[in-house]
Amino acid sequence: MKLFFKYHLENFIARKSNFVYFLLVISIISALLMLGVKGVFGMNDDKPFFDQWWDSLTNIINIGSGDNFNERLVNFLYWALGVAFSGTIIAFLAAKVSNFITNLNKGKSTIIDTNHYVIIGWNANIFNIFAEIQTANLNQSKPTILCFNGLDNLEMRAMIDLEISKFKKIRVLTRSGDVYNIADLARTNAKNAKSVIILDDTVKKNFNIETTLLAVKKNIPNNNIPIVVQFSNEDNIATLSDLMSNQLYPISKNKLISNVTSQAIRNKHISTVVLDFLDYDGDEVYFFKAGVFVGLTFKQVMLNLQSEMLIGVLTNNNKVVLNPDKNYIIQNEDQLIIIAEDDENILKLHDKPYLSELLNVIAIKPRTESFEEPKSILVLGWSKLGQQIFDKTIQFLGAGSKVSFLYRKDFVTTIPNTENYSHEVSLIETNTNDQELLSNCLIANDFDIVLILGYDDYYSEDVSDTYSMMKNLAVKKILETKKTSFSTRIILQLNDGSKKDLISTNQESEFIVSDLLSALLITQLADNPKLWYVFEELFSNEGLKININHSDAYDPIKKEEISVEDLLVLALKKDETLIGYVENNQCYLNPNKSKIINDITKTELIVIG
Repeated sequence: MKLFFKYHLENFIARKSNFVYFLLVISIISALLMLGVKGVFGMNDDKPFFDQWWDSLTNIINIGSGDNFNERLVNFLYWALGVAFSGTIIAFLAAKVSNFITNLNKGKSTIIDTNHYVIIGWNANIFNIFAEIQTANLNQSKPTILCFNGLDNLEMRAMIDLEISKFKKIRVLTRSGDVYNIADLARTNAKNAKSVIILDDTVKKNFNIETTLLAVKKNIPNNNIPIVVQFSNEDNIATLSDLMSNQLYPISKNKLISNVTSQAIRNKHISTVVLDFLDYDGDEVYFFKAGVFVGLTFKQVMLNLQSEMLIGVLTNNNKVVLNPDKNYIIQNEDQLIIIAEDDENILKLHDKPYLSELLNVIAIKPRTESFEEPKSILVLGWSKLGQQIFDKTIQFLGAGSKVSFLYRKDFVTTIPNTENYSHEVSLIETNTNDQELLSNCLIANDFDIVLILGYDDYYSEDVSDTYSMMKNLAVKKILETKKTSFSTRIILQLNDGSKKDLISTNQESEFIVSDLLSALLITQLADNPKLWYVFEELFSNEGLKININHSDAYDPIKKEEISVEDLLVLALKKDETLIGYVENNQCYLNPNKSKIINDITKTELIVIG
């Protein structure tokens, strides 16, 4: 009965005119109820029932009081006219106020804040960027972030409000407008911002990031504001970089993913180091003025820092040099590139008299290539991104490595190009979701790494990610039933990193690469754009890279117990820069120099070389 009454009541008052009648009925009933209440308290008079009811009704809605019909009729007419005129005036004013509030909610006003972060565009990475900016500014005043894109401002605000409880230490403003329009973008006050971030927008159809970048540049006449841009492809990066030299810091999503994936294939601890550099948890890369270190050699500063690791210098001509000549003399305008726990710490020289003698006898040998062990790799799925990954990975694979590609032939536009691979390669093609073929392949072989790639060239990103996650579950189930002591590591590529929470992962044996990487790098560059040169150097195929070398690769050590300082000297002898070490499968980045290592035979050195 309750449901029946509710159903018909909702249908009745759904029409606007019926709602007025409904209110009148409620008023009449309420007047009767008030008569009952007055009766309980003995407050009713001797008037007829109708007169008492009418007085009760007029007290509720002021419909027209009086002692007789004529007075009531005249007062009712006054009431009706009053409601008509005052209601019209109130409605007019309410409309004006409503329009004013609506215009405010449209997010069309100009920003007057300065030193704020401007984020132009919208995609799934934006909340990860919020989180990283919040972490980066924990020791500072509450930073302001402006989100500008083509979303309706109320819709944007609603989506942010759903997540805002996680971001208590940042202030988020929203503005809506055309991301191609110079005048609209002028409202962001980008010329007075700390940095501008342009995301690969998923809201605007056929989004053209180059047009947005050119419109943003028109609002920043000087080159003093860094512009960090998330490109979906690399076609025009070189041209735009030439146009906006020393201001544009481009991030290619696929390039970053392929770089980090190739590092993860080389060694799981290298990927740990890379992620440690990218996020704001733990140790980070900082730039410090040379100060008291002017006149000292690079190796002197290296050995005299106790709680930090020196990895390079930013020279006075704004050039980043990692792992420089160890006899390089620090200049007055140089900045030291340091791995440190906190930029609040003040670097000081430590009193180590014996190091002066040690520095004189260190003979630095020419740099040598690090030894890469052979690996057996199974690649599930394929895409153009997969080709990028392996073109960068193949040079790091040791002699005797084997690579097997298992993919749906009907889901790929181009098959793996292995012409330049000197290692043993096998292509396994299928036109079905052949679970038995996958199972036989995993059981018959001991793979060091299973790399799961999406079919991004065939499916949408969402469908491709779903396919990859299902393959991940299938691979883990097969490996569990295999029951072997051999350890296989799974590397899973996802387009949308937020989906990683949908699957349980083992940190020791699984690694997920996704667009979250670009969110981390974007935030780092928004705070310190000079880091772009550091990451470009470390992630490039040529030049320096992060290596993890076993202690056997260094000069023999007779001591059973050695310190991190001793490891630094060992790396220095081979013209390498120590940044940490691995002991008992545990990675230690930027350890204190006085820390003692109990067993050198189980230790690997993390170096830049």
